[in-house]
Amino acid sequence: MTTVGCDGDEVDRPTDQASAYSLIDSVNLRVSGQSGDTIVAGDFYSDTTIVWSGSRDSANGANAGDFFLRLPVNIEVSGSNNLTLNIEDIFGDNTFTWQRLELLEDQNRRVGGAFEVDMPVLIRVSDSRQVNINLEDIFGDNSFTWMVGTPSEPDPVAGTADIMGGVGGPLRINLSVRIEVVNNSSDIQIDIEDLISDSQFTWAGGEQGDAAFVGGSMDFEVPLTFLVEDSDRVRIDLEDTAGDMTFDWTTGSSQSIGGSIRFDVPTRFDVINSSDVNIDFEDQGSDNIFTWTVEERNGNAPNISSSVNVHSPAIFHVSDSRKVVINSEDFFGDNRFVWSGPFDTDAKSGLTGAVSASASTEFQVENSGNVNIDAEDVYGDNVFAWNPRSADQTTELPESVHEVVGEVTRNLVESEQVTIEFANLNRGNQYLWGPAPE
Repeated sequence: MTTVGCDGDEVDRPTDQASAYSLIDSVNLRVSGQSGDTIVAGDFYSDTTIVWSGSRDSANGANAGDFFLRLPVNIEVSGSNNLTLNIEDIFGDNTFTWQRLELLEDQNRRVGGAFEVDMPVLIRVSDSRQVNINLEDIFGDNSFTWMVGTPSEPDPVAGTADIMGGVGGPLRINLSVRIEVVNNSSDIQIDIEDLISDSQFTWAGGEQGDAAFVGGSMDFEVPLTFLVEDSDRVRIDLEDTAGDMTFDWTTGSSQSIGGSIRFDVPTRFDVINSSDVNIDFEDQGSDNIFTWTVEERNGNAPNISSSVNVHSPAIFHVSDSRKVVINSEDFFGDNRFVWSGPFDTDAKSGLTGAVSASASTEFQVENSGNVNIDAEDVYGDNVFAWNPRSADQTTELPESVHEVVGEVTRNLVESEQVTIEFANLNRGNQYLWGPAPE
């Protein structure tokens, strides 16, 4: 067995601010030729608390800038029998706080630098039997806070400081996940929960801060691939690839709120020359809550400069296989996006085309029998609300605000006893404006 989990290296980042945190490393768990073992691993980069706090006399608010994490995770089992692998918390239960960022000498005085996470994940089982992999929290239960003032005693001067550059920087999360069971493997069970989930992100610009904007651009890339090939009796359970995260941006007043948001969450299932395969999948990019809040008006009402673009295709491919069951739900759904502020009614004109989605589903079954595929909610049950006062004080926005495209295709070739159930390519979404007219 080879286990690698080294300390991270500090690296130079192309940025106009100092990097507060920078980690480039990898976690590699490779097990080969093991029999009858239980291996427990985890807590590689976890349970850490870091606070960056500047005083008014500090120079440049040193180390109050960007967050950069590149941490590929590779878990590979080959030629092994009767093996259990339990892994919990690779990057989890950490708390990071940036405070009093108005101390930066540059005139932008931005609260929150760029935030980037790059964690491709590969889980591969090859030529093995009776292997059980339990994985929880690759990137989970973390807390990130950028704030003006201090947690215990808000600074009255900081609370009224002009934050010319605004609150929030660009945020990017890249979590490609590939799960493979191949090469004559059998009796394999993989149970995964919370790959990048249950984390809290908070940007607070001060109760009376005159922020130029609240919320930077956001980019989520979460492609997910399942491959079962030349294998028998395989069960894969996966819940929460990227879900249950909370993002909050708050400031006293602002000229604009929101930024462009992009989600790329394609999902692919391939079962080839295999039998007795059960894949149970839920929540690819779902159950997240995004809230942007401006609490006061200072001069003109803030503009709404936000757009959400979603790419959420799903492909199911079964070839030369028998006894295959795939249950899948919520590829991109049950998310909540709320923009709150003292917006004028004519701000609605800026919402034309604010939300666009491409959500297609393809089913292809070839030379297979006894196949059951159940898919639900490729893009559905999301709520987008601008300026709501309460849940009962909203009105539906016109169709010009959102555009959703996609189609469902079914291709069955020389197969029998195939059941394909599909529900909700694009239903249950709400696009709201509030308050309702009196």
